[in-house]
Amino acid sequence: MIYYFSSGEFGSLVFLEISKLIEIKKVITIPNRPKGRGQKFQEPLIKSIALKKNVEVIQTENPEDLEFNERPDFIVVCDYGKILKEKMLKLPKIAPLNIHPSLLPKYRGAAPIERAMMEGDEIGISTILMNEKVDEGKIIRQEKVDYSIEMTKGDLYPILAKLSAKLLKLSIEDFMNNNVNLMDQIGKPTYAKKIKKEELFLDFNENYLKIVRKINALSPKPTARTVIKNLYLKFYRAIPCEMNLKPYEIYINKEEFIIGALDGSVKILEVQPENSKIMKAKDFINGYSKLILA
Repeated sequence: MIYYFSSGEFGSLVFLEISKLIEIKKVITIPNRPKGRGQKFQEPLIKSIALKKNVEVIQTENPEDLEFNERPDFIVVCDYGKILKEKMLKLPKIAPLNIHPSLLPKYRGAAPIERAMMEGDEIGISTILMNEKVDEGKIIRQEKVDYSIEMTKGDLYPILAKLSAKLLKLSIEDFMNNNVNLMDQIGKPTYAKKIKKEELFLDFNENYLKIVRKINALSPKPTARTVIKNLYLKFYRAIPCEMNLKPYEIYINKEEFIIGALDGSVKILEVQPENSKIMKAKDFINGYSKLILA
């Protein structure tokens, strides 16, 4: 029996993949939160997904306040945003497990996928035996995924979610078969701090590869952005371009929207002007080229 603790989008995707392989008895998540301009209360994505699969959902601000009539074999934590204390860690009969989307000890913390992509670093999944320290438990399973600079975080999410489910199933089987090989986290730890709002704004005086990585790492959310000719733009997909342009210099033809940066240029593939929809570069050029080149 498994209780699953999660609150974020990635954790919801992982739940979908896990539920294809393993039965989850309960989902523990956060309360509904006010969101958007209207500050209307919205339920966590995982709540609606779990209920559709007839999985019981418990919402709480403090998981330590929960009392359960029966102990699960495992608790699994993924993209939860809260730190479990001793009481919850001792709840399972067999083990408390954590799925973390990085190759630990690299990128402990809140934004491992984004930070690794922004650095052009390796990305993968680690399953660990939890302790009271954040992302510091012994490793049960770990596996790297291949990706390219042209992929967005949105492209990587389903790949990482499937790998998470696979490694969790194997980790549980390791415990059930008394075949667990716990490994210390070897190497210098790095920390993936939460993405701040000021980090979303692009500086085209920076290296062009760094800018491309940032755009793709922050897509679809929270989204890299800039202001060009008084146009507030969000960028959802970009690729490197060798065109020799000065930083912030713009090149447009019928299908290409390219912005100069340090050592190279950034070819924008998907963009969203303020108060408009996300569009391909070609459609953006058709509607906005005169404003951009004015």
